[in-house]
Amino acid sequence: MDKFQRGFTIVELILVIVIIGILAAVVGPRFFDRKAFDERFYFEEALSAVRYAQKLAIASGCSIEMQLDQDGYRAVYASDCGDAPTDPKRGDPVAGPDGGDLQSNNPKKVGINQKSAVTFNALGAVDAPASIKFAEGTFELIVHSTGFIEARP
Repeated sequence: MDKFQRGFTIVELILVIVIIGILAAVVGPRFFDRKAFDERFYFEEALSAVRYAQKLAIASGCSIEMQLDQDGYRAVYASDCGDAPTDPKRGDPVAGPDGGDLQSNNPKKVGINQKSAVTFNALGAVDAPASIKFAEGTFELIVHSTGFIEARP
């Protein structure tokens, strides 16, 4: 062999590949816990739904109540919105952007510190401010009395 020829032998290459495979199988899953992603996704989904409910209350002129608890979230009309038979009545579900009801289950059972209901009026403000903590306080959704919706991750 020429003294200037350098490189790895096939044995060294296979040994390195085996070691990397073992590390990927044993250590890899510890770095990627799906629970953190599920918690963040559900928080973002609930935050978007609350913001949509507020915008719909402003656009429609009807009060919208957003209910959040351990089982999920749902939006309903907080009061009757007109006298016509086709107008939404108190307690009717709010239509979401996809045409279905604005609601979702909490399939991964992300922890929520308390059952909350926030009612947006036609100006987008709320009567009583609310603070809802998700995932044992990791994420917080705060609705101020002015209607400002704050997210704290």
